Amino acid sequence: MAALLAAQLGLILAAVVSLALGVAGGLGRLGMLAGPVPAAGLHGPIMICGFFGTLISLERAVASGAWPALLIPSLSATGAVLLIAGQDEAGAVAFLLAALGLTVLTAASAVRLPAMFTAVMTLGAALWAWGSWQWLAGSSVTEVSYVWLGFLILTIAAERLELSRLARPGAVAHAVLALFLAGFVLALALGQPWTGASAMLSGSLAAIAAWLLRYDIALRTIRGQGTARFAAACLLAGYAWLVAAACCLLLLPPATTVFGHDAAVHAIGTGFVLSMVFAHAPVILPAVTGAPVRYVPALYAPAALLQCAVALRLAADLALAPAWRQGAAILTVTSILLYAGLLLATSFIRPRVRNPA
Repeated sequence: MAALLAAQLGLILAAVVSLALGVAGGLGRLGMLAGPVPAAGLHGPIMICGFFGTLISLERAVASGAWPALLIPSLSATGAVLLIAGQDEAGAVAFLLAALGLTVLTAASAVRLPAMFTAVMTLGAALWAWGSWQWLAGSSVTEVSYVWLGFLILTIAAERLELSRLARPGAVAHAVLALFLAGFVLALALGQPWTGASAMLSGSLAAIAAWLLRYDIALRTIRGQGTARFAAACLLAGYAWLVAAACCLLLLPPATTVFGHDAAVHAIGTGFVLSMVFAHAPVILPAVTGAPVRYVPALYAPAALLQCAVALRLAADLALAPAWRQGAAILTVTSILLYAGLLLATSFIRPRVRNPA
């Protein structure tokens, strides 16, 4: 048991290192770091596959209860290390193997528990494998970025869909969501947004966000207190950024505009995905690692900073103002560090217990 926990903590550390290197790569691309930055051009794969791929795989492995499943996040963490070492092809192979492993793991869960959310989770993992295969076959990181982001979008959608059972969406609602998801995957298969047209990708993305918002318990828990309200605020902000990304894809087609790709990718990756991470971390981290972290009201500060960072990034792209992007990057890094610091501090500072009167 101790060895298993040590392995899980080691993988968490590997994911954090991937995050740090991915952020450094992003800052390096913006010219904000002195000297060469390792794998600066691979900021996307390190963040999506190395960081998020490792965390998502670890969560699924722990949930499965089968210790061999920890090999999956180990492969994705290894892939990030290989990229940093300059072994791009070997790193791509590691990511592909991890993605295939996650697809098999989630498909097995879908067989054991046939439900909409397990099917969506399996589809998301398959998108990770598809994007990794395309990259290994010679496509550029930019060309596969939306397929990889689809992995994150559908994984988060599956987790929220599982909780939406409290809102009891019926068979018709599930069929509508399946139609939206099919449109999203079809748009990716058609090469959108790089074919010059992105209406299907944009429309399906907005529709998925609207469906999730309609059935998410966040609409109820936002009226609550404490952890539930904080999580709901982050979730609702995340859905707003997903809609913003859909608008960027339609109004600023990445294939024909200067910063359209940057706006859409950061609305999804920073606005939607990181907002969801901020919402879920106080609950997921104790379950996966046993770390005694908890919600504190101060977490609203980094969450608000994150929203300001995304807004500034999109404003920079709309105004064609590259200098503003550096300011947005500083805000993003600050929000992540502040959030992590506050969450870590809750492990050491115990809440004050009031004595009964």
